[in-house]
Amino acid sequence: MKKSYLALLLGAFILTCLSSVGWAETEKDVVAPEEQPRSQEVVPEKAIVPLDASVTDHTVTVAGKKLNYRARAELMPVFDDKGDELGRVFYVGYSRTKVSGKDRPVTFAFNGGPGSSSLFLHMGAFGPKVVKSSPDGIGLPRPPYVVQDNGDTILEETDLVFVDPIGTGFSRGFDPESSESFWGVSEDVASVAQFIRMYLTREGRWGSPIYIAGESYGGIRATGLASALMDMGIMPSGIILVAPVASYGDLVPDSSNDRPYIHALPAMAAAAWYHGKLPEDLQSLPLEKVLSNARDWASGAYLKALWDGNGLSEEEFEVVLEGLNRYTSLPERDIKSLNLRVPPAVFLSGLLQEDRLMISRYDTRLTGPGGWYDYGEDPMFTLVGAPYYTAFMSYLRDDLDFSTDREYLSGNDEALYRWNFQSGSEGFVGYPNTVDLLASAMRRCDFLKVFVAMGAYDMTCTADSILYTLGRLDVPVERLKENVTVKTYDGGHMMYTNPSAKAALKSDLDRFFGGR
Repeated sequence: MKKSYLALLLGAFILTCLSSVGWAETEKDVVAPEEQPRSQEVVPEKAIVPLDASVTDHTVTVAGKKLNYRARAELMPVFDDKGDELGRVFYVGYSRTKVSGKDRPVTFAFNGGPGSSSLFLHMGAFGPKVVKSSPDGIGLPRPPYVVQDNGDTILEETDLVFVDPIGTGFSRGFDPESSESFWGVSEDVASVAQFIRMYLTREGRWGSPIYIAGESYGGIRATGLASALMDMGIMPSGIILVAPVASYGDLVPDSSNDRPYIHALPAMAAAAWYHGKLPEDLQSLPLEKVLSNARDWASGAYLKALWDGNGLSEEEFEVVLEGLNRYTSLPERDIKSLNLRVPPAVFLSGLLQEDRLMISRYDTRLTGPGGWYDYGEDPMFTLVGAPYYTAFMSYLRDDLDFSTDREYLSGNDEALYRWNFQSGSEGFVGYPNTVDLLASAMRRCDFLKVFVAMGAYDMTCTADSILYTLGRLDVPVERLKENVTVKTYDGGHMMYTNPSAKAALKSDLDRFFGGR
């Protein structure tokens, strides 16, 4: 299937340095070498993939209180309408024990990508165990990489199921061709919805309140799931969106779409403030005031200038040029050469250019050596790459008693590049957008709660792009005020890598679940 230029553009925008995918068969399919004729080539050994769930019991200490829970790691089959197996979805579920579970919520959580496993929300934010990191969450710890109790787990409030969609983690389609059939906006939503239905049936959880939690592209998935589950007869009680995207038009600019430049400016001002690069009158202000000033200017003078385009007078152009220099600290000559439109890579490379440092797109507090921003060397990938992956592999085997020869794909660039970003658009040609699906779900259900977590230093899914999206929900204003909670944290795209932000997120989510 040929991909459009738009799909390739979106793929490049959210590229992650990931692994390729293949389908691994079970050990029983291998013909023993001694059973083969001598003239026949020996069949290579194939990956051992467990078909049974691994169930283990554990405890975790939260606020001085010991919580008992049961973990279940499994590759659950998914089927087509004829009942034929299409593939298997890997998940790790956690359920409190020694408590009444009839009305206890269950939250289905996933990261985004597309093509990313649930590793980061699982082992960095919500799970009962997290990867041990440096005290400030910024420095790269030395091996060995291990897990420790997560005092900020939300298991206290809700049971948890971390889902790896087909093509991520250990999840695979029955063959490479069937894997690709899951890779699209609507296909992905449909398959995860079917997984949720299967889980509720197999685990006897149809009576439980259902919550959905998604990060990054997981915002597209989560907002799409809200309506899809309702269509299946499953009424979600709440949605948790962590640094989400629900409309790619708010993130990806082109010659007729300047919105992303408007949305990015406050995030650039936050980064410049953090690194001490703003003019003294701005640098002396608290971050909240800097963000407020930057938003006012971006939605006023800057928005008008971009709207006017080539109609700007020379004097007006110079005024806006000075404003961009003021909030980004980039040289005016560079901004002028870019026609007042600063791409993220230019800012990430230019802010600390004198020190030959680039800053992270995912968390602009982080820096790395280099004169030009290199996506593959983004400091956040180093911080959460090997430490998370290594610790999780040990955790699966040593704590959860789950082992397989299959490679765990924390991310999958093949899924990303083959992703059908146009599916489900019903003839509309443009950027993926599930805002209307979320609005529909909120109109249909007056108790559907939405919690949105944003990172002040996130330049991947900027806080202002999220605020703009929420401002376009076609839902009665009073319902929005009552049901939508928005919080900004001292961190980036994965704000929970900052220990203080993770603690604040935990506290806010406790209140979110407590108000159900």
